Amino acid sequence: MTLRPFNINDASTILSWCKDKHAFRLWSADRYKDFPAKPEEMLEQYKGDNMYPLTAVVGDTIIGHILLRYPTEDRTLVRFGFVIVDYSKRSKGYGKQMLRLAIDYAQQELGAQKMTLGVFCDNLSALECYKSVGFRITGEDTYSIDGEEWKGYEMTIVTPLRFL
Repeated sequence: MTLRPFNINDASTILSWCKDKHAFRLWSADRYKDFPAKPEEMLEQYKGDNMYPLTAVVGDTIIGHILLRYPTEDRTLVRFGFVIVDYSKRSKGYGKQMLRLAIDYAQQELGAQKMTLGVFCDNLSALECYKSVGFRITGEDTYSIDGEEWKGYEMTIVTPLRFL
């Protein structure tokens, strides 16, 4: 598996993995207005010089997607988001592999000393995957998603970690 820069041609494949509105919200929270999202809307999410959307591929096959971004002016903190693996390829270790590559990228290319992400509490497979690569729960919050309250965890990992 390798990570390469995301491009608009990846969007329809990645968006197709969200088979219903609940899965879409687990992936995107409230970042998109409507389900299903359009590829152009995905591209719009990634505007700015602090955004690093990456696509995970094995050969020519898109396996996953992740966004790395600087959430503040402090360029030692990198936030992960929009993490997803093709549903048909789950439980094969691709999520862990993609996260390890992203952690390494964040450290080597972006200078991250600390990485964070958010995950909804009922997204158990994602939560366990994040824990397996070293993220730890550091907080809790509640979000309003489509008129409902969803509980989420804040997770953090502090470097140095090396997977490659």
